[in-house]
Amino acid sequence: MNICLIMDNPETPRHPVIAVALQQLSTRHNVRLFDVRPLTGTGAIAQEEARSQPLADIYLLKSHAPQALDLALYLEQKGALVVNSWASSMACQDRVLMAQRMNEHHLPWPHTESFPSLDNLLAQPELLATLTFPLIIKSYYSHRGDLVDKVRGIPELRNLAGQWGQEPIVLQAFAAGDGWDIKLWVIDRQIFAARRRTPLDPDAPKEDYPISAEELPEEWARITLEIGRAFTLRLYGVDLLISERGPIIVDVNSFPGFRGVPGADSALATLVERLLAERQATI
Repeated sequence: MNICLIMDNPETPRHPVIAVALQQLSTRHNVRLFDVRPLTGTGAIAQEEARSQPLADIYLLKSHAPQALDLALYLEQKGALVVNSWASSMACQDRVLMAQRMNEHHLPWPHTESFPSLDNLLAQPELLATLTFPLIIKSYYSHRGDLVDKVRGIPELRNLAGQWGQEPIVLQAFAAGDGWDIKLWVIDRQIFAARRRTPLDPDAPKEDYPISAEELPEEWARITLEIGRAFTLRLYGVDLLISERGPIIVDVNSFPGFRGVPGADSALATLVERLLAERQATI
């Protein structure tokens, strides 16, 4: 059967997890990489339309770039299987849409407000006077190199405006944690977990400290799997902050790289095999 990985990172063909999983799959299937970096959405669609072969049996959406999402939507409208789907991936890119989905499913998510731009917020002194600091500021749309920072007052917001003034943003209520982020990765409901020092500490190492399945608290696992159901995700990552009020979801990533997660390559290949078998059974 035919597998296509939609990508936008030049390192993907050498990725220690993704590349290994694709190599495993290539022994039984035709595997193709589609790099959308130099293309627009229209160009990516045109390039796929120009292929003489039929649509792939499964498309793995490893890119969050706008042109990749445009292509995913087009492919789904043509009847293709895209993992994760366009709608699921969009809900993980749009942080306001993500907040709405969290609230609908009563998941622990910080209060979130959006603004057309940071400059727009700074131009409203009455609104600025109502803000309670510290706050977390993020780009409205999640993307590589986006804005994620803790701000302690209006002067820090103004300092960010030099680089990020035109960026659509969200402000989120700050919750004090224990200095650690809980990293959870899910492949077909199989949970992998680790602790990592908070990225809000610029001097903190990015080393992961694995959490075994036996050590993983039931509440953390329940929240993580509920996110998958709420967003209809088969492959995803979750960041949890453990506050005095309990776990709070910090972020959800559709199709992370699973770098450093033992067994993720085999789990990914197994999921793709299962989805291909299910799809073949319906033909």
